[in-house]
Amino acid sequence: ISVNGQAPQLDDEEGGGGGEAATSLTNGNFETWANNLPTGWKSASTASSATLEQSTDAHGGNYACIVKGNTTTNKRLASQEIKLAAGSYNFSFWVKPTSENIAQVRPGYVPVVDGAVGNYTYGDYTTLSAGWQQISYDFTLDAETTVCLIVMNPKASSYSSGEDVIIDDATLTKK
Repeated sequence: ISVNGQAPQLDDEEGGGGGEAATSLTNGNFETWANNLPTGWKSASTASSATLEQSTDAHGGNYACIVKGNTTTNKRLASQEIKLAAGSYNFSFWVKPTSENIAQVRPGYVPVVDGAVGNYTYGDYTTLSAGWQQISYDFTLDAETTVCLIVMNPKASSYSSGEDVIIDDATLTKK
């Protein structure tokens, strides 16, 4: 696995049940920031469309990432490009809205080839409650693929305000 040609900081563990291997994403806890961006969470492709901001309202640790919303366009937090082997994966993260207005997120991924994004693949929309909640998304890759993991903050609609959301403690697990 490499991230922009460099080996990411991964923690591989043998899971107690079912033999799953847990893989911690580079800076999945959003504790490390450089140039006002979370390390490991700004794609070199167009997959990263949201404005990101550091938050001290964290699920764990000291910091989390605010994904700025927009009333007229969907905005995406995207990981840096990660090369993944064929297989099944679980991408999970903790999220909460920054206001009492209705908000949603939608997890997913997009393949990236030579810096260009392919077709986005998403899970279900999740309507957010006032507190922290964990979102979990399963996907399968048929072949080794370079991807960006995505959290979409949808534009304003009857089910979403398009306002900011806070993301923290993201993990990727190979099943």
